[in-house]
Order: sequence, then structure tokens, then C-alpha cells
Amino acid sequence: MFVGYYSPWFYSSVNPWTTLGPLAVVVSVSLAQEGYTDVRRHVSDKTTNNHPCVVLRRAEEIDSNDRKNKRKNRIRDLKVNKGKDVEAKVGTTVVPIAFESVNRMKILTGDIVFVRNREMIPADLILLASANEGGSAYVETSSIDGETNLKLRNSPHLPAQGPDALAASSCDSLLGNDSGAESLKHAVQRIANMSLLGHVDGVGAVLNPKNADELPKGASLSRGKSLANNISTRVLQSVFEGRRRDFGRQQSMTAVREGENVSYVTTLTSEPPNQHVNNYTGKLTLPPQSADSRSESAPLGAENLLLRGAVLRNTEWVIGVACFTGSDTKLVMNSVATPSKFSQLDMLINRTVILVLGIMIASVCSLGVLSTVLNQRKIGTLWYAGFSTDPNVPWPYFNLGESSNLEPPVWKATTPNYLQNTFMFITMLSNFVPLSLYVSVEMITIMMMLYVGWDLNMYHAETDTPASARSTIVTDLGLVEYIFSDKTGTLTCNVMEFKRCSVDGHVFGMPVAKASPQRALSFNEKNEETGDEEFESARPLKRLLAAGTSAASAENIDQFASEKLTFNAEMFLRVMSICHTVVVEKDQVPDESDSTDASKEILKTESNVSSLSLLTPMKRAKAKATKARKKEKKDGSPEGFVYQAESPDEGALVAAASNEFGFQLLGRDSSGVHISCSCPSLLEDENIVEGMKDGTLTAKVLAGKTASNEVDENDITVDEGCSPRKETWTILAVNKFDSDRKRMSVLVRSPPELGSVSMLFCKGADSAMMLDGVCEGVGLLEDLATSDVESESEVQNAEFASLLGIQAHLGEFATEGLRTLVLGVKIMTEEKTEEWLAKYKEAATSIENRDKKLTDVAYEVETGLHIVGATAIEDKLQDG
Repeated sequence: MFVGYYSPWFYSSVNPWTTLGPLAVVVSVSLAQEGYTDVRRHVSDKTTNNHPCVVLRRAEEIDSNDRKNKRKNRIRDLKVNKGKDVEAKVGTTVVPIAFESVNRMKILTGDIVFVRNREMIPADLILLASANEGGSAYVETSSIDGETNLKLRNSPHLPAQGPDALAASSCDSLLGNDSGAESLKHAVQRIANMSLLGHVDGVGAVLNPKNADELPKGASLSRGKSLANNISTRVLQSVFEGRRRDFGRQQSMTAVREGENVSYVTTLTSEPPNQHVNNYTGKLTLPPQSADSRSESAPLGAENLLLRGAVLRNTEWVIGVACFTGSDTKLVMNSVATPSKFSQLDMLINRTVILVLGIMIASVCSLGVLSTVLNQRKIGTLWYAGFSTDPNVPWPYFNLGESSNLEPPVWKATTPNYLQNTFMFITMLSNFVPLSLYVSVEMITIMMMLYVGWDLNMYHAETDTPASARSTIVTDLGLVEYIFSDKTGTLTCNVMEFKRCSVDGHVFGMPVAKASPQRALSFNEKNEETGDEEFESARPLKRLLAAGTSAASAENIDQFASEKLTFNAEMFLRVMSICHTVVVEKDQVPDESDSTDASKEILKTESNVSSLSLLTPMKRAKAKATKARKKEKKDGSPEGFVYQAESPDEGALVAAASNEFGFQLLGRDSSGVHISCSCPSLLEDENIVEGMKDGTLTAKVLAGKTASNEVDENDITVDEGCSPRKETWTILAVNKFDSDRKRMSVLVRSPPELGSVSMLFCKGADSAMMLDGVCEGVGLLEDLATSDVESESEVQNAEFASLLGIQAHLGEFATEGLRTLVLGVKIMTEEKTEEWLAKYKEAATSIENRDKKLTDVAYEVETGLHIVGATAIEDKLQDG
């Protein structure tokens, strides 16, 4: 338009400033917005890269004035240990370890990083120590996966060597002998003794000659410098996909001769960088206990990894070694350009504009051709436009009087060509493009986003949170007709509550009210008025603790069992209280002493209304908060502690085991899971224990012999009059839940006072548990259902009755909208336990295909399970 208006190349009848002005404003606003976004992104990146972090260094490195030292002005972090160094005793030498403050972008692979509570993890770290008991830590990963619940991360532990070695399992952990909370000084000293912080000339433990079978393929420990460098290269390639890094202070690994006196340090072997945030495979090879011993390896998984971007919560501090930094972290590798989202209105406008542009282009081309052809044909008649084929022709109508003497004008002998005509028509039809439409739509979208924030119907008064429109597709809200939801956390409160269960063919717990409005009546009222069979068959949850066998039937196994729970009931409760990953931590409540004092004062003055004014508003508020907190404490944890569960389902099961049945989880450490219960146990009988160990008493036999056909509501429960006792169940192995198996299991050993029996506790979805091969008796149950032959075995009849009852009850629970789980047990002999643990250790320490190998060993042991019961958990719908 400018070219045609200010040059003779082609004609333009439109002033360019009338079109360029509005267009320049629109483009300038868009460019300014994009530029502002880029500037903010660069500022954010700079802030992130230069965020101060704390790294453990030898004090002599920070204080060194060597010219070769690339880092200038190295300073200590004054907030950690008050800026003082930690004196770590390494052998007979004392090594000062300092806490250096560095920028995040200067953290290298292998650096040992210190992170405080509520700080963001600066790199992908392998957790080595924490202020919590057992070396555990909690992180919030909302910036990674959007989940706000806290996730538990644990320090690496050596796998169990076998049944005989489990008594000393606490010594086989990276935490040493102390299973409680570790002090910062002790953690720094422990890490210094196993790393380059304490052994500057240390050699990687993976190069221990006793571990030659664990080296990468093609590597050996032969003598020779070139081969030693080859080994180092192969190890680095296996860890970092062949890309050599600047390891800073770390030294390259060299071959070690047999019998050579060297100091070994812990070696981290890791998978290559990838974007899988829920998976990780690696191992820590620890220094050998003696010169002639092997270097043990601790397997590493996702539960040992602190991802960059996560925030440390409920943990005073953690120490970890950086395995991935910078662009190799899982968070960065998952970062992709934000896809553009267009609303239906935007797409309609775009299609309309494309149609208008198509019509405009077709019109311009047609008019250009038509104009060129007509101008060439009628050039003789275009004198008014200055065209003529004869340069001597005078102006028409200027041939009268004196005007006839005027000289002929300068005629144009040729008309404009096709391109000139095309560009001319483009400028003439430029108003076809609706520039103002885009401006109007943008203003309408902004106003609609503001209206969303001003809408009182979308305002949450309890948290003072208005609605926030973060997307520009708000114009599509009026088109929403159906909502598809996965239910949990979207339409529900995501707060699980244990409601019902099925054990020994009986249902315990009342039907939920939402299944039918009439079920809101009380249990007794419903039975008296309607005599509903479903309510008659249901029993209160507490009746699960009723005694099992009668005195007459008890003679078949032992009179001792007549005062105990049935085998299914006891194992059901033990699976609920032991088969999980819930941890117990101290309740982080500030000013607890002030709240207690205020509670005492309010109790003293509550009787006298006139004296209530003596309490200050602050103390009264604290006292009410303390009282409400005690009243609302429903997780069943010990006083002063709280349960932290990775999923609300596990938390509901553990809380129900404690609140309803008295099987309270006290804590867990490297020695096992600690619980408290009042019910006598069948495992207290030596004859039963011996039969379980030698295989003569299977779970099916015990369940059949102790099964109770009827539960009298007037019977007293077995825990009445019994004082709680503490038990420690050793955890031998954990088979985590995965989407293929749809179940989890733990291999445990009962306490010595209960016979030290190895058992497998398992829980999972009914579709994964009630399978032939996984659950014993399912195949025979199907055969019995299709035949007319009746079983004459009392044990078999009891098993069939229990399985049939569970299957029927699972359908009943599902119709009430409850979430169901099936629980099972398996008694393991010592030989099978030792054989399977060897396979489990091999799979757990494997670097290649570890997940597949762990899944295979889990499938191997999760067979022939005896189903002890099923649970039903309610997830209430949100208000409205």
C-alpha cells in the first residue's frame, strides 16, 4: 500500500495510514505482550538458575586461595549449623565439612546437596539422610503432577539377605544402627565416611575386585592404565549414555589390583536421563566392611528419588546426592512448549477469515485478469486516464478556439500489466479482512474472564478464594453439555471412610444411607419395623472381634483357639494394619503448650459465665482449636502423632484398624512395623505355629477349623479385659502396587513371641485377587457350582461358604458405590522364604529391566493366596 501510494510501480487509491494505523496498534499490542512474556520468562530462568543452594564441601576447598580454583568468593551458608563446620571423624583423621552456598546452576552430578524444609529440590537427588525417623522425607509434587497430597520418600536400604539375617536388618541399612531420628552432625559424619568428602583419593566401590561380576559387560580388572581408563569410560557410559561430564572434584575410577590397600567410596550407578517421573532404576554400591569382603549394593527406586521442582514438607532437612542436574532432570525433560488452545469462537473466526481471504484472493485475481484484458482492448478510449497509442493525438474536446493550439500531452502507450493491476486491487479490497473483529473478540474475552472472577456463585467463602480464569477459552463454557469425570477428587471429597467388610461369609457394618434413603434408619429400628434381610445379615463392625470357634468344635485343633478370633478375622485385621506404606510422624502443631494452658483456663472458667471474659481472645481461640483438633482426630494414630499415607485408601484402612478394632499402627523403622493390639492371637499356641512352619496347618485348614457359623450379638468381644500389647512384624520384602498386577503384597515375619512365622500379606482389586491361581479355591468353587456333587470336607465347605459370601458381598458393596479391596494371606515355609528372597534381592539390585524382574518375582510369590475378607470404603460426594 505504501509502495503503490508513494511510487509509480502500481496504483493505490487508499491512503496507507488509514489502514496501517489500526493494524500497527493491534500488532504492537501483540508484540508487547509476547515481549513481556519473554522478559518474564528470562527473569524467571535467571532467578531459578541463581537460586542459592547448599552443598557439602571439604572446608579446605572453600578456604583455599589456589589460583586454579575457578570459583571465587566461595562462602558458607550462615543459616545451616549457624555457619559452623561439622568435624567428621574419618578413621583417625578429623575432616571439617562445610556447608557452601552456591547457585543452583553450579550444582554438578555427584554433589551432596543439603535442602531445608519448604525449599524446592534443586536437582534430582538420591535421598541419603533426613531429620525424620528412619531417614524418610515428605515432598509435595503439585508442580510436577498436580497432586497436593504429600508423598513419602525413603533412604536406601540393603535388601534382606535371608531369613537368618533379618534379625540384624537394622545394621544392614545405610542409616547405621540408629533406627530413630538422625542428627545433622551424625548424618554428615556418616556420609563423609562413605564418600569423597572423607576420602579424597577414594576409589569407587564398584571396582572392588570381589565385585568383578557386577562390572559392565566387556570390562575387567586387568592390570594396565589403558584398560583402567577403558573401565572408567565404560562405567560412565553405562551411567550417562556415553556423554562425558565435568565431574568437578570427582576422580576417575581406575582398576584396583587384588590385595591393594585403597579406600573405597560409595558409587552411584544410575539409569540414563529420561522423562519418566514415576520410575527410576539405580543402585548404590557401598564400601566393603573389610578388605576381603564384597561391596554390598542397595537398590534405588522412585521411592528414593527427590525430583527437581518438588517441595520438601514436614521434614526439617534432607541430604542427597545429585544424580541428574540441569537439562537432564526429569522435570526439564518433561517440559514441552505449551500447546495453543483455541476456543470454538476462535476457530469459527479463523474459518470465516480464511473464507473471506479466499473470496478476496479469487476476486483480486479475477479483477486483475479482467482489468488487464479490457485495458489492452480499449486503450484508445482511455484518454481520460492518460493512455493513447498515438503520441501526437491532442486532448479531446480541446480543439476549439485557442485551445486547439495546445500541445499533445505525454500519453502512456501501455496499460498496467497483470501484477500491477493485482496489487492495485489488493489495496482496494483490503477492507475485506476484518481486523476490527479480532480486536473486538479479544476485548470480549478479557471481559468474560473478569466476569468469571467476579461471579459470586463461583466464590468459595470458606477459603476466601474467587474463581480464576487462566485460559482464554472461557467463551466455550456455554457449550458444555456433559461432564465426564473419573469421580475421585473431582466429584467426590477424596476423603475415604471405612464402612463395611466381609469376613467368614458375614457382613460387618451397616449399609450406607446413600444407597437407599430408607436405609438411614438405625440398625435396630430397621430390623424391628421391616425385618429387612439385608439389615438382619449385617452386623456392627465391632462384632468382628467376637470369639471364633465354639468349645465343641475347638477340640479338633486345640481348646486354646476357642477364646481367640477366627483365623480369617485375625489375618484380616493384620493385613489392614501391616500391609501398607503408611508412616507415623509427629504432629506438627505450633504452640501446643499455649493451647494446653488455654484449655485448662477455659475449663476452670467455663462454669462461671461472668469470668469468661478473663480469658484473652487469643487463648480462647487456641483452646477451641485444640479441642476441635482432638475431637476431629479420626486417623487412629497415637496421641501426638499423625499418619501419613500415600493414598487415602490406605489411610482409611489403617484408621479403621485402629479406631474400630484396636489394631493400632505405632510406627515403622528398619526393624519392621510396630503395632499395638489387645486381641489374643492364634499364633501364641506353639502347636499351631509348628504346624504352620512345617506346612501341616495351611491357611485353609486354620480358617476352616476356627470358622464361626453364627455371630451372637450378645457375645463379648475377645479384646474385652485385655491390655494392649506391642508387636513388631519384620518386613522382609515389599511388592509395590502396579497397574498390571493391581495389588500389593508384603512378606513379613511375625514377632518371636508369635512364633516368627513367615507370611505373605496381600491386598488388591477383586478382579486381580479372585482369580484361579492367585486365589486358592476359586477353581474348585467353579467346578462345584457346575456339578451336583456336594463337598463332604468341613474345611472345604467353610472355604466355599466364605468365598461365595465374599463374591456376593462385593456385588452388594458395588451397588452402594463403595470402593472395594480383597485381602489375602499365604503361609510361607522357611525354605520357600529363603529361596524367594534370593530372587527378590537379585531383581531389586538389577540395573536392567528391574521393574520387569520385580514384577515377575511378585507374580511368582502371589499365588495360592487364601482370601480372608473384603473391605468397602466410602468416598463421599462433594456438596452440590
